[in-house]
Amino acid sequence: MKTIFTLALGGFISLALLSFSQNITRNKYKALNNGYTFVPSGKLEWNGESKSINSFIMMKGEITNFHWMEFLSDLRVKGDTEKLAICLVDSNKWNTASSFNNKYVDFYHSHLAYRDFPVVNITKEAAKLYCEWLSDHFMPNLEGGGKKLKFRLATHDEWIYAAKGGLTMGAYSWGGPYLTNKEGSQLANYVRFGAENISRDSTGKLVVVRNDAGGVASGDFVDVTAPSQSYWPNGYGLYNMNGNVAELVADKDIVVGGSWKDPGYDVRNESFNPYEGAAPNVGFRVIANAQGSDVPWMKMKKKK
Repeated sequence: MKTIFTLALGGFISLALLSFSQNITRNKYKALNNGYTFVPSGKLEWNGESKSINSFIMMKGEITNFHWMEFLSDLRVKGDTEKLAICLVDSNKWNTASSFNNKYVDFYHSHLAYRDFPVVNITKEAAKLYCEWLSDHFMPNLEGGGKKLKFRLATHDEWIYAAKGGLTMGAYSWGGPYLTNKEGSQLANYVRFGAENISRDSTGKLVVVRNDAGGVASGDFVDVTAPSQSYWPNGYGLYNMNGNVAELVADKDIVVGGSWKDPGYDVRNESFNPYEGAAPNVGFRVIANAQGSDVPWMKMKKKK
């Protein structure tokens, strides 16, 4: 059963409607600069192939609960009940056979504390409808040419190219083989565990042993998403390309980059899993094709 919660304070939806109006009338270019980054054209060397990638702009983090409430609020105002039924969040997906997260069922998609966290528990069909809505109702025509940004999901190749952040080597978006920096700080949101969680089964295969609470024993374990723009950005200014939520892509029924529920090896740039519908660890971000000359309003990052 799909559920969406009306806040007792009414603040979340009211703020969403206010933000929607203000972004259109006053802050449209500021919103683009704050929320998006330019990814230049180049070559993707991957999977034994070399592919040309055209430039585009990409959202710095995943689409958030707040973005989603803007979208749903506008569908309600327009009375588009058919699209609204498709796009409502399935909050009960937080409860699975292995975990029961009633607090997230009740609050994750409605409480102001989670407004900047990635929206999850929505379908790929809903994500595509969001892209159409964003293209039609939110983003402005570009100045000087009458061109309009058309937002969409990235292809798998575009996503990997963006995740690499301009680097050719390295399993992760920061380029290195490790999940911590030299100070020991974690660089992504993923399942973390120590040697105390590793054992051998009766066949001699290494396995992860979970504790009595259903998690891993390490005190560093993370049991939910992090804010959409958290940890450190890669070379293109993109956050959480590894871990946090696995992301939908346009051309394949997969989710990429791993999530908060995956161990470190499974949050690499090239990590992917089958897309199996709405889930508490699956979200998305959007891109729009644009040449550098088309986006003079965007503060281009200078190369050092």
